[in-house]
Amino acid sequence: MQDRVRLLGLFVDIASTNDAGEASIRYLEEECSKSIYFVNSETLILLQASDDQEEVLESCSMILPGTASVSAGIDEVLGNKRDPFFLESYFDMLFGYAVENGSEVFLVAGSESQYNSVQENIHEKWSYLTLSGTYLSDQDSSYEHIVNEINSIAPDILILALNENIQIELLKGYRELMNASLILYTGNVLYNKAVSEAEVPESIEKLGFGNIYKWFHKDSSGKNLFNNIKMKFRIKRDK
Repeated sequence: MQDRVRLLGLFVDIASTNDAGEASIRYLEEECSKSIYFVNSETLILLQASDDQEEVLESCSMILPGTASVSAGIDEVLGNKRDPFFLESYFDMLFGYAVENGSEVFLVAGSESQYNSVQENIHEKWSYLTLSGTYLSDQDSSYEHIVNEINSIAPDILILALNENIQIELLKGYRELMNASLILYTGNVLYNKAVSEAEVPESIEKLGFGNIYKWFHKDSSGKNLFNNIKMKFRIKRDK
């Protein structure tokens, strides 16, 4: 992708859903490995405190908005609404291609509960997708262990659903060691989406606390809200 906008020091692609999906499919059809990073407000705040991590992320083939708040930030910087990028529609395209072509998908999550939530959510919509994976455990969560688990499968599509610090370290120090055709750094995006779409226990729903229940089960919801506010303030300040 060539059209990018500078968002708090990081160049993010201005790509519609269709353009990003088609580019990702082309990456899968190439022989070399490509990476895509899905940015949220925490990513941008972390990069503000670093001197060199923007260059690490910009080594990816695409950098896409992972949340609605980042998409809104892009429009704020541009001064107009661009062709929209919808994350769910993007994965519809990518996973649809994977099902048709028998591509293997491997998911790495931060915990067992996060792995189960994301896996179940994906299989509900794409039941024929070949999906396996692993999660970080107390016994061994080293970067070398993660890379070995990935390389034991050598998937077509690798999804890293991990916290931002771990993802950036993997991108910085272990990117060339991970054997996958397309690597997606998704952070907490897929887990939060799975929580939002999961059924609330009946006892909680009867009390009318369904939305509160989901909010507390999202990954670091309070921190995400705070980071969104900081991001919006800094974008307005820079303008």
